[in-house]
Amino acid sequence: MASRRHRFERLLAAMALAGAVLLWPGAGQAAARADPRPPLMVDLEVGLAGLMSLTELEFQKMSEALQQVAMSDVAASAQWERIEPLLRWVRDRNMPALVWFALPDGSYWSVDGGKAEGNLSRRDYFPRVLAGQLILGELVVSYATGRSSGIVAVPVRRDGETVGVLGASVFLDAFSEELRSRLGLRPPLIFFALDSEPLLALDWMSEVFENPKQLGSPSLARAVNQMLAGEEGRVRYEYQGRQRVVLYRKSKVLPWWFALGVLRDDGGR
Repeated sequence: MASRRHRFERLLAAMALAGAVLLWPGAGQAAARADPRPPLMVDLEVGLAGLMSLTELEFQKMSEALQQVAMSDVAASAQWERIEPLLRWVRDRNMPALVWFALPDGSYWSVDGGKAEGNLSRRDYFPRVLAGQLILGELVVSYATGRSSGIVAVPVRRDGETVGVLGASVFLDAFSEELRSRLGLRPPLIFFALDSEPLLALDWMSEVFENPKQLGSPSLARAVNQMLAGEEGRVRYEYQGRQRVVLYRKSKVLPWWFALGVLRDDGGR
């Protein structure tokens, strides 16, 4: 627990630095004087690292909370009435999400909705978590809410067998808004994250689950292809009549590529 708390505090400190750079553009000038890159690119690199760190931290925090519950005798009982208070505690202390428990047959209950009508056995991630894999950031449209969600899921084990799954369906539109607010990411700054499909997991306008390659911009489609083919870099593209320049980097924690950049009115020069 102590190591997790220290890691959490270090990441918060990093986020404070990143937020300062974004909120006060002059804050990166001292570093820029020792760096041959343009000051804007230096600031964007710090901001991109902050955006990724905060997002990864929140998903890891949710996963660790679920893992703690999963190790309890209460979770091993596989009885919803006993598990529900613990999951309510998880929900109230993490990012906006539908928090749930499922049996191995896919039937499930959520803190906000009780017994659900749907069944999770048809989800691609479900057999994997039953086999013991931790799921972090897989994109789905929630059966229960119809909202675009990022999945966090952990197995519940008893006597060497999986007796259930604890999970959270993170509301990606609400989380995008939270990131924009907490990091001060207002135009001309823009951000997004996408998976390999590609689908937008996060978006500065909260327009998640769009396929950016199908939004009518050939240059955006080329930029997305370049992002998905690499680990990090810089791309520029035009969308809705405005030039955009973004830095991107592939996460080592989530199955997403993150991007942070600016809207340009100068033709991209």
